[in-house]
Amino acid sequence: RKTVDAVAASLILEGYLTRKRLEGESGRRRDVGMDTQSGVAELAHCMLCPRECGANRLHGQRGACGVPGQLLAARASLHMWEEPCLSGSRGSGTVFFSGCGLGCVYCQNYSISLEGQGVTMGVQDLADTFLKLQEQGAHNINLVTAVQYLPQVILALERVKGQSLRIPVVYNSSGYERVESLRRLE
Repeated sequence: RKTVDAVAASLILEGYLTRKRLEGESGRRRDVGMDTQSGVAELAHCMLCPRECGANRLHGQRGACGVPGQLLAARASLHMWEEPCLSGSRGSGTVFFSGCGLGCVYCQNYSISLEGQGVTMGVQDLADTFLKLQEQGAHNINLVTAVQYLPQVILALERVKGQSLRIPVVYNSSGYERVESLRRLE
């Protein structure tokens, strides 16, 4: 996996996570990782996807999805090349999450889904990203392969719900999901 600085220097999050947010006043990398709220406690024995691996992702163990509990996003931007009903004329506000429990070797997003490419984000960073995508004119917020971060995604959505998020949220998955996980999004 690339270092955070190498990823931040590239266009991975297209300016949403700026170098200033990744570094403190001293220029050292600050922790923008997992919020310690009780909403992510279930990552201590992960059962989010059908693999039900039971990994202790809260303490850095990687699950069947290949990622620890810290939320990693590889890209957040207006995406013009989704299905036309999602992209519309201004684009879909996609957030591509790192990792995937399905593990397809032919995945078009292999570097994201299986190699874990991405930038560590906290819940508030994700919530801010949703609002920035809306400000840029996104027709929707498009969560691409998010099940491995479902607790953090739900917390971020709850935060923006009262902060004027007015566009629909699309849960764009691999289709490899537990019904119990999907019900949490209702």
